[in-house]
Amino acid sequence: MLRAYLFGARIAAQHWPLVVVLGLITALFGVAFALASGAWLDEALEGSLATRTLLHTIDPDVLVDLWYHHREGLVMLLVAAALLAVVHTALWWWLYGVVITTLQRSADAHGSIWTRGIELAPVMARLFVLAFAVLGLFSAAVGGAAYALMRWTRFSPQALIWDQIAGAAAFVWALGYVFLVAVHDHARLHAARIGVGALPAYRWALGFVLQGGERAYALACALQLSAVALWLAYQAVGLTVPVTALLGLTGSLLWGEAMVWLRMWVRVWFFAAQNELQA
Repeated sequence: MLRAYLFGARIAAQHWPLVVVLGLITALFGVAFALASGAWLDEALEGSLATRTLLHTIDPDVLVDLWYHHREGLVMLLVAAALLAVVHTALWWWLYGVVITTLQRSADAHGSIWTRGIELAPVMARLFVLAFAVLGLFSAAVGGAAYALMRWTRFSPQALIWDQIAGAAAFVWALGYVFLVAVHDHARLHAARIGVGALPAYRWALGFVLQGGERAYALACALQLSAVALWLAYQAVGLTVPVTALLGLTGSLLWGEAMVWLRMWVRVWFFAAQNELQA
């Protein structure tokens, strides 16, 4: 497990050109929404000083006023954001195929990784829908069990019993989420390697992780904890940068862009480490 963990990090670093491309694609969606938000604010507030202020920092009280006075325009902005999210999700069905193809192809392989990614996009889409449905059922089961326990203990004299139930439910959900993410990742890797459909690949991955193949779940936990640690480090540094001055604002934006590339590297790292288990 440790070997795969370290190997994945090294392979992800070696594929830095792919990480840069993935980061640029992701940043384009952020820029598109930022431009749409700026255009909407400029129109809603008629180019006033508040427009330039809100582009840097959003006051929650002002958001309430914007919703009250400019609800129709804000709804259109939310629709645009939803459309961008849908396009971004669909685009990643292709990009996941590109990433997996890059990691699995041999040195003497021919053909474009981008074309192969398009070929894998349908099975990636079906696996996404399947994994999303399973996650929804699991979340509903955990939430329903927690709600039933809260109703059952509503007359309990014990203090903070509901907080304990909620905390236990959140812990169980987090463990299950890591497990289901690992199954989804291994299913995508297996589908690309063997060429099977979404359902057979998901069944195989479910058995692989359940049986503890090559300590797949332990590796998934280590990867997720590493990602959380990197995010906490990013937040700790980001909170120390003042966003009021021009220099601080620029530094904050650049730090945010660095996080985009770091997230892309983490994605490639996850697949490279888990692909090593199946190799």
